[in-house]
Amino acid sequence: MSRIIADSSTLILLAKCNLLKVLCDIFEVVIPETVTTEVASEALTKTYPDAALISKLISKRKIEIQSPVSVRYSLPISLHPGEKDAVLLALNHKGSLLATDDGKAIKAARFLNVPFIISPKIVVELFRLGRISFKKAHDSLEKLGKIGRYSPEILAEALIKLVEEKDGKANNNKDT
Repeated sequence: MSRIIADSSTLILLAKCNLLKVLCDIFEVVIPETVTTEVASEALTKTYPDAALISKLISKRKIEIQSPVSVRYSLPISLHPGEKDAVLLALNHKGSLLATDDGKAIKAARFLNVPFIISPKIVVELFRLGRISFKKAHDSLEKLGKIGRYSPEILAEALIKLVEEKDGKANNNKDT
């Protein structure tokens, strides 16, 4: 099973698209304690359904909480505590994938050569793996376009990849 280290923005966006549970069913999802505080505190769970879902997945151990081991890396930019700890945790776990939609965290990941993925690409990957339908993936990308902070180019690229995956599956089925 592959490990995904997630920060706050990714958890929230995937929860809002009803994809977080699906992600947790197929990947080992790990978050730092600081992210838990940012997205699933008791106060937040009383107000926000996505926070309640994240809290429930944590209590069911579908999302694991870990603290990053202190490392000697100096991050090139300042990050919020959750994003910083997620990047450091990804550094601690070689072979893991950092899930982030935060621009500064993406820059830090690139600088430190930490593999990362953004929510629109997660949606495409869930479709590619056959875990969600094309309609669900398309609807999720549209929702991410409204609630996320993505450039039109990022969303267009994800939609093109989604259609290519759909067409590839259709073509593969015709040959059998």
